[in-house]
Amino acid sequence: MIKVDGLSKRYARTVAVDNISFEVQKGQIVGFLGPNGAGKTTTMRVLTCFMPATSGTASVAGFDVQEHPMEVKRRIGYLPETPPLYPDMEVREYLHFVGQLKGIPKADLARRVAEVSERCSVADVSSKLIAKLSKGYKQRVGLAQAIIHNPDVLILDEPTSGLDPKQRVETLELIKRVTTPSSCRRTC
Repeated sequence: MIKVDGLSKRYARTVAVDNISFEVQKGQIVGFLGPNGAGKTTTMRVLTCFMPATSGTASVAGFDVQEHPMEVKRRIGYLPETPPLYPDMEVREYLHFVGQLKGIPKADLARRVAEVSERCSVADVSSKLIAKLSKGYKQRVGLAQAIIHNPDVLILDEPTSGLDPKQRVETLELIKRVTTPSSCRRTC
């Protein structure tokens, strides 16, 4: 599902990612470990086509991130460290908007919004403004937007950052629940 070969990213004199190679097979769940500044987020940004590598290659779901970025973006769900939320939108409205952007057919959109709202435990706040939600609920909404189009690959960047210990446990349980094969039509 993910193949990285000799990937490097440099900023002027700073080397953020230095010649890394790895593979992630379908169904595997992996994590990047390392200190701040080790290149974890930069690697994820390259894999999600938010920035180009300086050298090396990377492919996601069989598509090269440099040559076919739109195909890669169609096949990934991405939750950056700070979820990309619109605080002045209601949860349901926001998920509907993201679903449209991700190309979910109009006939399926309301059903899909309801499904991910239930799976990510945000159905009870679906009519609330995102600005009024706790950080834990905002993370859940972020996860819902990442999986709304049923992606082949799910990339999460520090999904529990800034959460209190209880919210951290709840979020990890939620991630486990939404990424198990029985909860997905395809591998999440």
